[in-house]
Amino acid sequence: MRECVITTHRNARKARNWMSPAGGDQRRDRRGKNGSALGRFLTFLACAAGAAGLFLTGVAAGIWFSMPVPEAARASVPHAAAAVPAAAPTSPVAAARLSATPTLAAATPPPSTPPVPAVSAPRASQSPSPPPVATATRVPLDRRDDHRPLIAIVIDDMGVARRRSDRAAALPGPLTLAFLPYAENVARQSHAARRRGHEIWVHIPMQPMGFNSDPGPNVLDARLGAAEMRRRLMWNLTRFDGYVGFNNHMGSRLTANRDAMDQVMTAAGARGLMFLDSLTTNRSVAYASARAAGLPATTRDVFLDNTDLADEVMVRLAETEARARARGSAVAIGHPRDATLDVLEPWLATVEGRGFRLAPLSAVILKRQGRILKQVQARN
Repeated sequence: MRECVITTHRNARKARNWMSPAGGDQRRDRRGKNGSALGRFLTFLACAAGAAGLFLTGVAAGIWFSMPVPEAARASVPHAAAAVPAAAPTSPVAAARLSATPTLAAATPPPSTPPVPAVSAPRASQSPSPPPVATATRVPLDRRDDHRPLIAIVIDDMGVARRRSDRAAALPGPLTLAFLPYAENVARQSHAARRRGHEIWVHIPMQPMGFNSDPGPNVLDARLGAAEMRRRLMWNLTRFDGYVGFNNHMGSRLTANRDAMDQVMTAAGARGLMFLDSLTTNRSVAYASARAAGLPATTRDVFLDNTDLADEVMVRLAETEARARARGSAVAIGHPRDATLDVLEPWLATVEGRGFRLAPLSAVILKRQGRILKQVQARN
């Protein structure tokens, strides 16, 4: 009860103070102090908000301008310099820089990968025609001893192995030496061999049956077109001169192709050349194609050195003699190998003493052609 009376008394005193002039002054002082503090606080908030706004605006602007422009947007907006006429260059270097375009610069290959110049093969018309057989050196044969069987020894692959080729050319002759047209200094080698009394032929690379065999550059290939076949034939026939005819180097696939051989024989026949079919395959049609084109031609009878053994060469030379006795002539093909040359050297010194005649290949072809002509005349 006492607490209630005291509380009532206090409330009445506060009411009197509120209503009195002094109380009003006190209230105004408190409101003034409170108002000034509130103003300062609001001013501070406004300044802080402005600073924060400026800061955020700067950050946003930096992010915006640092963002990459899409390629499409860059392509659609012309460069600022395009709208302003460029000043005239003051030097040739500056003019070259201004006139350069990105496409030209991109078209230049980097130094690390220099461009490879294209090599165009020479056309057939750019190569001189080989001399006809009338101007070639054909080793003459004395007709007085024509009753003896003729043996022609043909040495293929001449010119590449220089030491063995020179050794073959130094053998007594007449031999028939068939030079590979791509051999180094082949013209000089063939001319030197011809001066020693040997007959010279061209050993033309032709397409083999096996893919692992490499007949050499400018090989005659059945897959070639007629123009390229002729160009390659002309290349092979123009590496040297003074030859009588040609035979096939490898060629087991090409010589079995009648269409391809007809192309070769037509071009070669126009130049009066002879032909020897080396018979690297039993399916060869090269001889028949040559005869149809009018070329004097024949076929090989014996291979002397299918194996590089002296005993093999001696056996094959005996076979050559037997064929010559039976048919009146024989054609044997060997190569410039040491084993072959070791056996040939003493054999050449004694062959005529056994009743044979060593002859150039052209003489055997003419003898066989004459025999064929007599047979044809006898039938008619």
